[in-house]
Amino acid sequence: MDLDLHETRKVVLRNTTQPRWVDRFRRIDFVFLTVGIASVLMSHGVRESEVYHRPWELPVIIVVSMLWLTLSLSLRYRWSLAKPTFFARHRWRVGVSALWVFSLVLVVIFGPALPEWTSSSVSRWDGMVAVSQIAILLRGATAFLIWLRTAAAGDFNPAFLLVGSFIGLVSVGTLLLMLPRARVRPPVGPAQGAPFVTALFTATSASCVTGLIVEDTPTYWSREGQLVILGLFQIGGLGIMTFGAFFGLIAGRNIGLKEHATLSDLLDSEGLGNVRQLLGAILAFTLAMEIVGAISLSGLWSDQPLGERVFLSLFHSVSSFCNAGFALTENSFVGMAHLWQVGGVLALLIIVGGLGFAVLFDVARFTQHQVQGRRKAVGLLHERPLVRLTLTTKIVLTSTIILLLGGTATFLLLERHSSDGMSESLSIADAWFQSVTFRTAGFNTVDLGQLQPASKLLGILLMFIGASPGSTGGGVKTIAFSIAVLGLLSVVRGRRHIECFGRTLPDILMHRALAVMFLSLMLIMVTTALLVFYEDQPEYFLDYMFEATSAVGTVGVSSTIEGNDGAMVSVTQSLSTPSRLLIILAMFLGRVGPLTLLLAIAGQASPARYQYPEERVTLG
Repeated sequence: MDLDLHETRKVVLRNTTQPRWVDRFRRIDFVFLTVGIASVLMSHGVRESEVYHRPWELPVIIVVSMLWLTLSLSLRYRWSLAKPTFFARHRWRVGVSALWVFSLVLVVIFGPALPEWTSSSVSRWDGMVAVSQIAILLRGATAFLIWLRTAAAGDFNPAFLLVGSFIGLVSVGTLLLMLPRARVRPPVGPAQGAPFVTALFTATSASCVTGLIVEDTPTYWSREGQLVILGLFQIGGLGIMTFGAFFGLIAGRNIGLKEHATLSDLLDSEGLGNVRQLLGAILAFTLAMEIVGAISLSGLWSDQPLGERVFLSLFHSVSSFCNAGFALTENSFVGMAHLWQVGGVLALLIIVGGLGFAVLFDVARFTQHQVQGRRKAVGLLHERPLVRLTLTTKIVLTSTIILLLGGTATFLLLERHSSDGMSESLSIADAWFQSVTFRTAGFNTVDLGQLQPASKLLGILLMFIGASPGSTGGGVKTIAFSIAVLGLLSVVRGRRHIECFGRTLPDILMHRALAVMFLSLMLIMVTTALLVFYEDQPEYFLDYMFEATSAVGTVGVSSTIEGNDGAMVSVTQSLSTPSRLLIILAMFLGRVGPLTLLLAIAGQASPARYQYPEERVTLG
């Protein structure tokens, strides 16, 4: 009897003390993981030279940090009260640690033979440090994605979560771009990192898929820096929360109800049932489009070595699909609109990326149903369930076609009546490409500073409208603009409600569309006024409005003005430090959306339980 009581006390004591130690280990793991990631960044941020060598402490810290994370995982399994489900709950952590241990064994065994296979001398210790660095970064990435999934499944406001995730992405990108290794080494002197404002501007522009630059991307940033920029606009274009959901799908976990609701808000999905399908379709479609686009663009750099050709093709393919507008060419794609890779492939990637994932998923579902129905139908014996395009898809496709064709024709018409001979160089291909890129991306095939003022105003309008909801582009979105136009038509026709494609739209949609357009317009006006004030050059008012709209719409095109030395430079590169900080804020607000930011600050609003009496006012 006493023995049973003693055993029971031991079990109770173990069940109460072990969770405390597990919680302590989690905190210690966070410290080691943070220190390890910082050591990896520092070790890669410095360059070896005659006057400076990498500190030997950093590799030791990296290996020790990964060793602790692995031992801590073993102890947590030893003390776990739910051992049968431990590996299922920690499969990514266990997988990274197992891969690290396996790699260490290979390095220890085959370490002496590595110099025979490579052109440089590689020791066992160098190999251990290299695999430990990779493992630390993988652990950090998985920890961040797990936190995102936990936050999405919690009580966080989706708008607040979206804003916070972009702030984190910009912060990480800024730190990476400030490392000396991210910048091209000067011909004389030691390597230096980018200034804080330059790194912050570039990280914000890449994360918000804008494309405005204060330094030339191919000449200022090293290959490591260009890879950081590529990663930023790939993650920023698809959305950080989407990557967290991808992680959940790959891990084989089910998406919870609250996470469904969060992703539905962020992806503009109509309902909770198709979120999982939409996420899988986004991942597969994005990878397919970017790979096919890279293969199609490879002919532009046929004179380059294979490695350089692959990187340039992939960089511009991802930049186009994400509507980022970053280019590694000398002057974007000026004079190259006649090439099918530019006027065809690049334009197609930009258009598809700007349609929105929900629209693409709906079109693919409708097309698949039509193809399968034709194959299975035999006379009138088979009745198929009716599958239609949603109203959102119809509005997006219709407005996109009208804007593309109308923009092309209007650009040609405006430039044909120019008085400086610009029309001789503006071809149909140039007008088409600018009509495409003005709404979403930041590429250009003509010198935008030489456009007529009327053409710049047209560009401002297209940038203000932007892409479609749930896409990689910015602007007030085609849906909001279309609803405003439909509302105007309903007033002219004397209708009380907005009607489109045989459907009546709720009045709340008009209110939200007008709110988004008003906030975006006010943001553009304030940004333009402050740019004119800071730069004190009112003669370039239209160019500064062009720049402000490009930043708020996350487009990335920039006009050219005369610099202090008499040479023509882009407006972005001519800006002073206060103006650059202003453009940074405008790009961020334009990406997350003014209305989204207000919702994030205000939180979930509760509907009023009362209504005041109606009274008409005079409009005019």
